[in-house]
Amino acid sequence: MRRVVRATVVATVLLAAVGCAPAGSDEAAPAAAAPAAAPPPVNLAGVWTRDGRTTTPGELPLNKRGLALREAIDESLAPMYDCVPATVPHILGDPYNFSFEQQPDRLIQRFEKDAVTRTIWLEGHGHRQATASDYGVQGYSMGRWEGNTLVVESSKFTFDPGGLEDKPPMVPSSTSKRVTERYTRAGDTLTVEAVMEDKLMMTEPVTFSFQFKPTPDPIADWPECDPEQSRAPLQYLPVNQLKYGIR
Repeated sequence: MRRVVRATVVATVLLAAVGCAPAGSDEAAPAAAAPAAAPPPVNLAGVWTRDGRTTTPGELPLNKRGLALREAIDESLAPMYDCVPATVPHILGDPYNFSFEQQPDRLIQRFEKDAVTRTIWLEGHGHRQATASDYGVQGYSMGRWEGNTLVVESSKFTFDPGGLEDKPPMVPSSTSKRVTERYTRAGDTLTVEAVMEDKLMMTEPVTFSFQFKPTPDPIADWPECDPEQSRAPLQYLPVNQLKYGIR
C-alpha cells in the first residue's frame, strides 16, 4: 500500500511539471501559447508621397470592343461626376499621398484621393477567396510577400466607364479587369509596378510604374462629395464635348 501511495504522489508531481492535471481534477490545463506571427520582411507602414518618375502606357492595346466603347463613352458618363472614387492603378498616379497600416493578417491602404480605403488580405491566414458577392468599385484584393516585395492581386471590379482610362477619351473596364501591384521598398524609395489586364477590352496587359518616398505629413482629410455639386461642372462643358447633348 505504501508503494502505491508513493507512486501516485510521483505521478501527480510529474503531471504538474508538464502542465497537466490528473484525471478527475477540477484544475484546467493551461492553454498552449499561440505561435507569434512572423514579422513582415519589409516595413511599408507610414505615409507615402509621389517621388521620381511615373510611367504609364502611351496607348492602350484595345481590341474592337474596347475601341467601340471608347468611341461611345463621353464626359457625362465619367463616374467622378457621381462621386464614384478613382480605382487602381490610376489612383496611384494622382498627386495625392497614401498610407499603409500593417497588421499580422492584412494591410490597410488609405488614399487622400476620394478618401479611398482598401483592405489587402494576406494569404496564409485563412482568408477566403473572392466570391460572386464581392464585386465592387475597388475590387477584392489578396496580398502575399515574395521576398521583400508585397504582391497584391485585385479582381472582382464592377463595370467602370473609366476603369482602363479615366481621362478623356475614357475607356471602360469590364468585370474581367485584374490588377497586379508589386510594392518594393529599397531604403526610402518605394517602387510600385502595376500590371492591368482586361481580356474583354484589351489584347494584352499594360504596365504602370510609380515611385514614392516617406513623408511625415499625415493623410489629409478629403471633403465629403456632394452628388449635386459633383455634377455641376458638366453644365459648363462646351457643346462640342457632348457627343449626345445629354449632360
